Amino acid sequence: MRKSFNLLDLDKLSDEIDWKGTPGMGDAMFGLNTAHNTARRLKKPVQLTYHWYYDSKNKYHCEDPESLIERIHYIHNFYHSSENVRIAHKFDSKDGYIYNERYIGTDEPRKNAAANSWIFREDCKLPVVKNKFVFWRPTYNAEVPRNWKLLLDHNGWDKVVNNLMINGYDPVEICYRTPICEAMYHINTAEFVVCYDGMWHYIAKNFWKPMLVLSNHNVTKIHTPHCLSFDGRSLLHYSQHINAIKRRQILFSDMWVDKCIWRLPGGGSYDHFLKCTGMHQIYTRAAWYQIEMSKRTWYEETNN
Repeated sequence: MRKSFNLLDLDKLSDEIDWKGTPGMGDAMFGLNTAHNTARRLKKPVQLTYHWYYDSKNKYHCEDPESLIERIHYIHNFYHSSENVRIAHKFDSKDGYIYNERYIGTDEPRKNAAANSWIFREDCKLPVVKNKFVFWRPTYNAEVPRNWKLLLDHNGWDKVVNNLMINGYDPVEICYRTPICEAMYHINTAEFVVCYDGMWHYIAKNFWKPMLVLSNHNVTKIHTPHCLSFDGRSLLHYSQHINAIKRRQILFSDMWVDKCIWRLPGGGSYDHFLKCTGMHQIYTRAAWYQIEMSKRTWYEETNN
């Protein structure tokens, strides 16, 4: 049995990666992104084998428009250098080691945001629709997510969306029952995304879309390091500078300061004390992280 490798064993990366399959599209793309980064660093194609501990050829939910396998192969067609990762599947897997370790043959993408970052092909990008934003909430999930993903209830999400609509933005809601081609299209053409940590967040990440994520968990910065994360209370809070119809929600107040130190694996940091609206900050973060991550991921591959 091949052992799992730690973050510094870059010379021990394998061109055969085994990945624990779960029902979530986010975990599936987590594996795809990691495999592409591994292929870049090895400078040769790799095989990514998903181990499914159930018969994933079937739909996970009776209302799913397609199976997760179909979604994986559909989305991989849009990946930059998709030919560098070959996908295989092992159904009804009995491999307990991979079940516990989650992956074998690569380093620690759960601790390293650069190791699980990748992009879609440039020619896949569509024109952005002005004022359009896409959101998803856990209301319609087949299973109840972890508590830290449930910071707002359904009515709380309605209030968030209404706050954005008051300020001139047009919402499009998607969920796990949305066909992946529609989810891909809507995220591609949106100005920004508002979501909980999960579901379609890796599609938004691969487009480096500006993101507001309702989360208070550290793992959010690993999966979507460029996002601006809010807990439920903050996102619903109105600043003290509000006009008669309460249009000055905190995202639009210019009195809020983003006091962050952005750090990336491999060295380097950026002390960020930007005084501007929260909406401006999500665009600034997305642009900065796309540039910085490109230096550590696909940039070397595309320029050699």
